[in-house]
Amino acid sequence: MKNLIITMTFCLAFVAMGKAQPGQRAQDKIEAFKIAFFTEKLQLTPEESKSFWPLFNQFENERDALKDKFDLDNQKLELMSDKDVEAAIMQHMDMEEQLVKLRRDYTRRFMEVLPIRKVAMLQRIDNDFKRALLEEIKKRREARQGGAVGPRRN
Repeated sequence: MKNLIITMTFCLAFVAMGKAQPGQRAQDKIEAFKIAFFTEKLQLTPEESKSFWPLFNQFENERDALKDKFDLDNQKLELMSDKDVEAAIMQHMDMEEQLVKLRRDYTRRFMEVLPIRKVAMLQRIDNDFKRALLEEIKKRREARQGGAVGPRRN
């Protein structure tokens, strides 16, 4: 019964992604997909979900803030001096160290609200989610392009 509920939640999220209201943001659709994906893959109980999601959202917010703080992607390395490139590399290494500390801290917190096996699966499921999301976006993009360019009727 529990697996049926989880599967139905997962399916509803896909339906929500496909039939969202015109004003609904893409980010809301992605969030619904993420919740369904993690809930199904981790087989979260309602009690676990209640404790897990606020904590996981807090983790993601802190992780994103840390990455934003050290955002080097917009810098043109080829236009920077060697000294600036070296500083950028050191900044990136500092960010990686802080990310490891953040993951270690939240892993401990997750162990307080989830069984250890579910905690161990989190990183893999997060990576699987990102791949599934990219695949879903790719499929939708291809479907839109395929549907827009159809054979002409005379």
